[in-house]
Amino acid sequence: MKRSDMYHHLQTRIFLHQQNDLLRAENRARIHAMTSPSICRSCEEPIISTEERELWLENARLRSEIDTLTCFIWRLNSFRNLYPAFATSLTEVGYGVAVMTSLSLKEVVFLARQRTPMWTSNGRLNLDEYYSKLFPWYARNAPGFVHEVSRASAFVPCDASSLVANLMNHVSWQKIFPSIIADVSVESQQRGLQKINVNFMPQISPLFQTRNVKLLRRSRHIEDDTWAIAEISMYFSSYAQHLRPEYMRFPSGYLIQHIANGISKVTILDHWVYKEEEGMNTFNSNSEFGAQRWLTALQKHYYNTCPVSIPSIGHNIQIFDQICRKNLLNLSSFMVNVFCSGVCGITGQRWNQLNTVGVSANNIRMFTQESRGMSGIPCVLVSATGLARMHTKPEVMFGLINGAEKQEIWSYLESAKDMKELIRIGRHPNSWNEVSVFSIEWKGSKEWYLIQETYYDESGAMIIHTCVEAPYFAAAINGGDLSGVELLPSGFTIIPCESQECFVTASCYVKADQTMVTSPNELGSYMENMVTNILGNVQNALPVHR
Repeated sequence: MKRSDMYHHLQTRIFLHQQNDLLRAENRARIHAMTSPSICRSCEEPIISTEERELWLENARLRSEIDTLTCFIWRLNSFRNLYPAFATSLTEVGYGVAVMTSLSLKEVVFLARQRTPMWTSNGRLNLDEYYSKLFPWYARNAPGFVHEVSRASAFVPCDASSLVANLMNHVSWQKIFPSIIADVSVESQQRGLQKINVNFMPQISPLFQTRNVKLLRRSRHIEDDTWAIAEISMYFSSYAQHLRPEYMRFPSGYLIQHIANGISKVTILDHWVYKEEEGMNTFNSNSEFGAQRWLTALQKHYYNTCPVSIPSIGHNIQIFDQICRKNLLNLSSFMVNVFCSGVCGITGQRWNQLNTVGVSANNIRMFTQESRGMSGIPCVLVSATGLARMHTKPEVMFGLINGAEKQEIWSYLESAKDMKELIRIGRHPNSWNEVSVFSIEWKGSKEWYLIQETYYDESGAMIIHTCVEAPYFAAAINGGDLSGVELLPSGFTIIPCESQECFVTASCYVKADQTMVTSPNELGSYMENMVTNILGNVQNALPVHR
């Protein structure tokens, strides 16, 4: 063999050895990867596949369900041994419901009265303490779930027994909380126990999903001067993955204590649990203020029933006696509920999303609802809402919008003349929670009234108004049927997001005929321009733009 051939053969062997070594190293790496998962550099945890993670999460949830059911069966047996006569008088389902609501009442009372370590110094629930001391409801320590829980206490100017009766009446309950409860229907009720379907609005924004749940509600007189109301999701029959509710209401409710002279001390507990991905959104839901929203709305409803003096600004309206004032506040609450349900697109109130081509700059969402005008002619109501981030504090933004000339912001009011505030009713011990009435001359010689209601608390703010023709306004405040009054409310919601920023949503209603709805892109373009102009007017009114 020639020397050159030997050299070439040697080089080939060396190359093949190197390739063989590389293959062995790659094989060892593959075996290592299969037997021990890789480590994430950022969190130093093993990297697992999406499928493996889903199986792991579902396994943890199933273990949680088994723990819950085991404890529940144990409680059922204990309850049966303690109260045999009561247990035999109920069906299995009714028996389970009785035990579940008893546990819920006990939990609401316990959490309403507890301090540290159950509640941290900044008002958050200590979940380790919670699950070690209370009944292990579904999702006990299960990964991938979010607990949204808060509580708040204050005095309310209402007798405790009357307050309990109103809160347990589903019609009154919705009227008391028009910006939180979109709609409610009763499946059954007996002896202080209700089975109801409720659609909750966590925030007044189309970017937030409403929470439709089936609840058990029960009230109990627990002490001489104290009552409790508890509500909990009916989720024990929905354990199958495809039936499991997106949002679960953990024991929530009210602890109501009679003080004196028609005053009650009320503590509200608000507790939601949901999968992490269900709560993902463009901005924070301010979940720590959930109970505060309920409490502020409750105070707003009852504060106006106190004998407070009403300053008259401009004119004195002779028709505003005590009864008319109450009817006015009912009309304003009705307006708020119409506004909120349209912004959120509540399907239970026949709102349907209007799909248009293209993506808007201000996250504009539109909903339509078939209706009839005052003359009985079929029409379509359109609700359009847009969102913008403003670089200013929420309280500054609220003061700016509330104090601005309405014609500067709302283009449809440009033709309004001689707008005068006639009356203002405070609806809360704190300022910026009011109902106002303005008289305006609009559309020729017709006289109109503009009703405005403002909300303000730590969780956010709202400024809502609508215009009503004088004859319909007079009929409503004199006890007429509110459903016969045509309301096309417009307004703003302000939600805190950073220390120096907030999200502002602008919403408006218009009445359209059927031909406009058949061209959704045309209608969408018109509504988008309207909402964009409103947000632009607010942006231009900021001090930095002046």
